[in-house]
Amino acid sequence: MFYKQFKDPIYEYIEIDNDIVTEIIDTPAFQRLKDIRQTSYAPLFPAAYHNRYVHSLGVYHLGRIAFKAIKPQLNEYSGKTSIAGKIDRIESIFYLACLLHDIGHAPFSHTGENFFLDEAETLYHSLEKCVKEHDFFEDFLALGSKPAPHECMSCVVGLKTFPCFFDDSQERSFFARCIIGMPIQFKENEPKFSGRVNEEKKEIKKRREEYTSRKKGVELLNCVISLLNSSIIDVDRLDYIIRDSATIGFKNAQVDYKRLLKGMRIVTNEGRLCIGYHKSALSVIEGAVYAHDAEKKWIQNHPSILYEMETLKNAMSTLTAKFRSEADPNPIFCYEALTEEGKVLSYKEPLFSEKAVSLYQKGELWSDSAQKLLDTEELFCEKDAVNIKDLTITRKYPLSLLADEDFLYLMKTFCKSGLGYEYFARDKRRSAIWKSEAEFRALFQVSIGEESRSIKTLEADFEELVEFCQNKTGVPIVDDKIFDLLVQEEKEAESAKENEEIDDEFYTDIMRGVKEKRHWSEELKKIAEQLDIPFEFLIIFQKRFNSSFKKSIGDIPILFPNLENKVVPFKDVVDVLTSGENKKSNFFHLFYRPKGIIDEAKKKEIVNTIANRLIAATNYK
Repeated sequence: MFYKQFKDPIYEYIEIDNDIVTEIIDTPAFQRLKDIRQTSYAPLFPAAYHNRYVHSLGVYHLGRIAFKAIKPQLNEYSGKTSIAGKIDRIESIFYLACLLHDIGHAPFSHTGENFFLDEAETLYHSLEKCVKEHDFFEDFLALGSKPAPHECMSCVVGLKTFPCFFDDSQERSFFARCIIGMPIQFKENEPKFSGRVNEEKKEIKKRREEYTSRKKGVELLNCVISLLNSSIIDVDRLDYIIRDSATIGFKNAQVDYKRLLKGMRIVTNEGRLCIGYHKSALSVIEGAVYAHDAEKKWIQNHPSILYEMETLKNAMSTLTAKFRSEADPNPIFCYEALTEEGKVLSYKEPLFSEKAVSLYQKGELWSDSAQKLLDTEELFCEKDAVNIKDLTITRKYPLSLLADEDFLYLMKTFCKSGLGYEYFARDKRRSAIWKSEAEFRALFQVSIGEESRSIKTLEADFEELVEFCQNKTGVPIVDDKIFDLLVQEEKEAESAKENEEIDDEFYTDIMRGVKEKRHWSEELKKIAEQLDIPFEFLIIFQKRFNSSFKKSIGDIPILFPNLENKVVPFKDVVDVLTSGENKKSNFFHLFYRPKGIIDEAKKKEIVNTIANRLIAATNYK
């Protein structure tokens, strides 16, 4: 077998089978990932321009190390199970999943992935058709929450683009489960002995052996699935923790990936086989937790990054609405746009000015000769694009292998104003009043109490205000327009009540909401007047930070070979920094548009004035 080496700044050299390089990596579908940014960190770290292509190679590399660490045990434990003799094939499909786990990413990665979703659940139906296995979709429907859209799209693109790599529906199912992190649910009940006759004992014993064998086979497959996507530590998460930190220059905790992955073991924990770690990996697990949480809390949640993501989401909504039609409700963020074949975006615009339309309606626009050309469809070069009935011309934009640059071109062409334009126009950007969740808590919760009625009022009311502005205007911006919208909301509620379309309780609830939103809008306007800044506040609401590790990290089985009770939960031997019990309260960032240069004294005045005014205003109820 021949390999091609890829020079990587993190792992030095990544070796990949030549056939995989030729048949997958060199294809347009995979090369597209070079133009999908790995992170949205550029507002803070100008060098943060690494891509999903190199990340995918890194995940493949780590996946090989992880699989080889547990492969001897897979071979040992798989005897007499349904996967006996299939370990090499499972290994191949797992490596494919590692390599292709991000092949369906949207432009700007996670910022754009929710635009893959539509009311008809097209993406999920496409996934079902691609996998074609009943148990897969049954488990999918039983999930408490759906997997990330980019994971589902990666399954669809991978299975549709490279079908020759899969022999049957079981392999397609296993590939998809690895990417979306969905374990196989073993639903069979264990056979029970009634104690009537000896023959039955033999039959029950046989059935129990078969049951144990099938259960063990499922558990072993789930071990492999969790290597790529789990709620604890996996090779996808591990690569981006290491790569993001190294590429952007963020001084994070060091993660010894070799020690961690080579310490992986298949262990028996609470009666089932699962992935655990040798005791030698304890310090690395703790380091990975700290590194992940530091990046998530201090970089991903930084207001500059949240603001830029908001500008992109606004542009994505604007462009989707521009090209949407009844026949094509999701024109840009769809499977077809990601493929080499692609699709054509189109929209209609007026063919003539209002004055020309008036002349046309009077029959004075054309000469007799021109009229004849119009009648014979020879007047316009693009006759298929012109519709004389509604006097429109259809503009067309071919789209294929959709990547960041394609979307930026559309933004430059169609988003020349509004929030989306602020992605390009840094001189028109807004400033965050407080810079972190910690500063918000210091300004508000410390002053008025974390569990007080006032802080809950502030957070709940602003969440409703954001939702109202987003629904009515498409942007979470509070300005003078909101007062007209609230008057309209009142009139619609009164009309609905008079026509008995809503009951008194619902009407009272609507009017209460209008009163709250008007109160805070008026307060923000007074603040803007006092500080001599424009009354135009962008509000980005956020959930309170909680580590995605905390619920499950403590249950990681740690193998102590010299102990009698060999497997011990991680939480029993290591004190991991925790955030305490999960809080339901959220917070928000408030952005304003500064006038001229704002010095430190003015910044201090703005922050404290806004905080004090908002705190005082919580007592209106």
